[in-house]
Amino acid sequence: MPDKEIKLIALDVDGTIMDRNFNISGQVKSAIKKTIDKGIYVLIATGRMYSATVPVAKHLELKTPLIVYQGSLIQEFYESNKILMHHTVPSDVSMQVVKDLREYGVQINAYINDKLYAEKISPILDEYASKRNTTMVKVDNFESISNFEPTKLLGLDYDINLVDKIKNELKEKYKGVINITKSTPNFCEFVNNKCSKANSILFLAEKWGINKSQIMAIGDQENDKEMLEIAEIGVAMGNGDKELQGMADYITDTVDNNGAAHAIKKFILD
Repeated sequence: MPDKEIKLIALDVDGTIMDRNFNISGQVKSAIKKTIDKGIYVLIATGRMYSATVPVAKHLELKTPLIVYQGSLIQEFYESNKILMHHTVPSDVSMQVVKDLREYGVQINAYINDKLYAEKISPILDEYASKRNTTMVKVDNFESISNFEPTKLLGLDYDINLVDKIKNELKEKYKGVINITKSTPNFCEFVNNKCSKANSILFLAEKWGINKSQIMAIGDQENDKEMLEIAEIGVAMGNGDKELQGMADYITDTVDNNGAAHAIKKFILD
């Protein structure tokens, strides 16, 4: 147990509190509600779009700002839609990343003003959009978009080895320029170098007078690594990335077996 009482819990969404069928179990919802009732801040920290995250937050009855786009945007949703922080990827860097991703032949998504733009429509994009209830804007090419400064770029492919190759090669190429990480085995994400879930969590924690020793974080993928590192209690899901599990303070059960709820009960409710 931590030396100080936990005052903030940061939760990833997909693969952590939401299963592969995009459902949040009653056990997880109940554990989150009981945590809120104890006066503990519960944050969502996700790579999702803002518009695709608001329904999740409303379902969970949260009253905290949303950390979305891998920490590139912090925005309220309950009493207002006030933006607390927002960083985009500069246009020259964004366009170069697009050109690199075209060479790999993967699906490319660009997120601008909380809209998803795509040059081509593919099965993986159709699946992505339908499961997240997201509308797409088809463009002939990204060069046709004026002031092309996306909040996030995403490379998607069913070939997980190709996605790994993209992450490793472009991470080396753009080291110190942009933040590149995987949010699922099939998704490679590109955001402003200032941005991460961890940085956004610390931004809000400072506003609320909360120390690192009072933070708990739960996640399942590589993009959750930094937020687990800055937390007093970093929890990896049982279905999570093996490297993430290796650095976590605690490994809980899988998302299908209500792992997030078990971790919350262990460290907060019991």
